[in-house]
Amino acid sequence: MSALPPHLAQPLTPYTGQTVAVGVSGGADSVALLRALLLAGARPVAVHLDHALRPESAEDARWVAQLAESLNAPHESARVDVAAVAAARGWNLEDAARRVRYDLLGRVAKQHRAAAILTAHTRRDLAETVLMGVLRGEAVLSGIPAERGRVRRPWLDVPREDLEAFLTVLGQPWREDASNADPAFTRAWIRREVMPVLSARFPGAEAGLARVARYAAQDDAALNELAARLTSHVPLQKQPAAVLRRYVRRGLVGAGLSFHAGHLELLAGALKTGETAHVTLPDAREVTATGGRLYLAAQRWPEPDFSLPPGWQRRTRQDGDRVRLPSGTRKLSDVLTDLKIPRRDRSAAPLVVSGGGVQWVGVSPPVWAVGAREAVGAAPDPMHSAMGEALDLARQAAAEQEVPVGAVVLGPDGAVVGRGRNTSRADGDMTRHAELAALRDACSHLGTPYLTACTLVVTLEPCPMCLGAALEARVGHIVYGAANPRAGALGGVTDVLASHWGHAPTVTGGVRAGEAARLLRATFQGIREGRQVDGS
Repeated sequence: MSALPPHLAQPLTPYTGQTVAVGVSGGADSVALLRALLLAGARPVAVHLDHALRPESAEDARWVAQLAESLNAPHESARVDVAAVAAARGWNLEDAARRVRYDLLGRVAKQHRAAAILTAHTRRDLAETVLMGVLRGEAVLSGIPAERGRVRRPWLDVPREDLEAFLTVLGQPWREDASNADPAFTRAWIRREVMPVLSARFPGAEAGLARVARYAAQDDAALNELAARLTSHVPLQKQPAAVLRRYVRRGLVGAGLSFHAGHLELLAGALKTGETAHVTLPDAREVTATGGRLYLAAQRWPEPDFSLPPGWQRRTRQDGDRVRLPSGTRKLSDVLTDLKIPRRDRSAAPLVVSGGGVQWVGVSPPVWAVGAREAVGAAPDPMHSAMGEALDLARQAAAEQEVPVGAVVLGPDGAVVGRGRNTSRADGDMTRHAELAALRDACSHLGTPYLTACTLVVTLEPCPMCLGAALEARVGHIVYGAANPRAGALGGVTDVLASHWGHAPTVTGGVRAGEAARLLRATFQGIREGRQVDGS
């Protein structure tokens, strides 16, 4: 190991005594890696792919085989007509070569039970990749990852010339691939025509581009972590554009969909503004961003869970459908638009209709026409009813010049087991919030400090203090009405649940939000004007 310089040896120490598959083309980089791994005490399996792109490629394969034999290293090789693969799959030549090469490396690694797959990419490769990304307008200039799956690239920080010097000391020759000098290949053109010009003017160009890649990879990891923390209830409009792009990318990758940078920008932009964007992806799949939400697949609709009265029928939308709501009769198409149902899904939503129009719309939660719920004997929506009780408590607080927030806790059977309203002014204690009072009342009523099977229903999005109390009590479900842009802990200001607390309640927001918001506005306006608020 004495011939191996420390800065080449240190990245290879994790592989001492381990079997690894190493790609060996015959060039200086890969030959140096093979020799260095042997000196480091690893057990490399040399893997060579003959791309069948050059007349001398077969000679390269023979040369690598002879080298491996001379070093007593196991050797595996394959010849693949990469040009034919590229033509058949619609890939460009460089992409096809990369895919076929890593497929071979993966198969050999599995066959030999290798601990990892190593490639000999250096700082020069990293710098070239970053520059190519700049020219292509890529969103993230992280270059070549040091790790991806089982693949490891231990020498990304090592200059190419250090490897040539190492081989010279060993007296080890290598092969030069003629395609590396062919400007028809983008990377070869950048290597031979562009980088020398840049380096002549900026001697540290290669190191600088590698630094850009390192910083970009770190930034990307941090932003991806933020995107992964976004919960279903958090308002996406408040997120930075960089986080939203990664949120969209995460969703598309998770759904197995192919996409381009432009698709990410369109969808993330629509999420940021709350507008609607319908995007057709390369595989002809359509995805939609609307109302601050991303829809990657057709929705699943709830079916009617009640018996249909005589003359009522289940069907889907037709032109001219109308539904009678408390606010008046409206076109069904306008209702579905307001609910932010993606355009492609609107015709699939189940309806129950009668001679009097649409009576029920199978969205979640369902939309009922005036009087329809009573006509079929359906039970009232428990969350709607519970929020009604919380609103009554909020009105009591308003009448006493308190911040108009009310809360109830529903027990495992759906019955109210705790009630509370703000009493901060009366008690001279700014911690006397409605949620805390309701939680204390529920714990006393049930005789337990834990409310895992319970639901906290509150008229205003909880603040961090009240959400923390709900988490400590292990509340299973939190339902709130109006958003809290000044102190909300579920996305109004921040999303506390983005962090891991050992307990993650489900969250439903916006239940009777309009009523809760109107009560808040009326109360504060009355306080400003110095008049009594009756809470009605």
